[in-house]
Amino acid sequence: MKHFEFEHEGALWTKDVPFVFGVDEAGRGCLAGPVCAAVCVWDPFKDFSQAQVEVDDSKKLSPKKREILFEKIQEEAKLFGIGFASAEEIDEWNILRATYLAIARALEVALKKQPEVLQTESAFLTDGNHYLVQKSKFFVEHPKYKKEFSLVQKLFEKEICEKPLVKGDSRSYSIASASILAKVSRDRLVINLDQQYPDYEFAKHKGYGTKLHLEKIEKFGPSIEHRKTFAPISSMSNRLL
Repeated sequence: MKHFEFEHEGALWTKDVPFVFGVDEAGRGCLAGPVCAAVCVWDPFKDFSQAQVEVDDSKKLSPKKREILFEKIQEEAKLFGIGFASAEEIDEWNILRATYLAIARALEVALKKQPEVLQTESAFLTDGNHYLVQKSKFFVEHPKYKKEFSLVQKLFEKEICEKPLVKGDSRSYSIASASILAKVSRDRLVINLDQQYPDYEFAKHKGYGTKLHLEKIEKFGPSIEHRKTFAPISSMSNRLL
C-alpha cells in the first residue's frame, strides 16, 4: 500500500474520530443507467500490514481485480453502504444533484447496519472538490424523499465534518474502497440491463458513450434507461422506447 493512503484517515483517528467515511461515486458520465455512490469505513485498529485488500483508484484496476477487491472490502471493512439514483431521477434533478441523492441513500444503508455511529464522532472524506455529503442534505430534508432518510436526518443534527480531496480515490484508502464498491455495484446493475435490452449491448459499454453505444442509440433510439437530458439523447427523446 502507498505510504499516504491513511494520511487523511489517520489525522482524524488521532482526534478520536472512529468512523471516517470514504465517499465516492460511479457513472456520472454515462448516457444510461443510474449513478451509484458508496461509503466505506475502516477500523483504525485493524492490522493493515496483514490486510489482503490492496485497494487503488477503481479506474486503475482491471475488472477482475475490482471484483476480487469488491468482495474483500465487504468482508473486511468496518462499515459500508451503497446507493443509487435512477436515470429518471438524474433527468429530474440533474446529474450532480442525483449524485447527492445516491450518497444520502448509501449513508442510510450504512447507518441501518450500525446506528451506533450516530452516538459517536464521524467524519467524511469525499472524492473531488465538492462537499458531497453536506449537499446531500437537500434530499434528506426534501418532502418527497425525507421518509427515506430517518437515520441520515439524525446525522445532520450535528455539524458535518467533511474534507473534499481532489483525486481522493488515489490519495485515500477509504475513498478508493468506496470507489471500488460504487464501480462494481453499478457495473453489475448495468450488465443486468443487457438482458432486458439486448439490442444495446450494455454488458460491453456499461452505459458509457462509446462508439458502439452511440451506434446502438442511433439505430434503436433511447430506451427508458437512457438519460433523456444528456446529449445526444436529448435531441431524440421523441424516439424514446
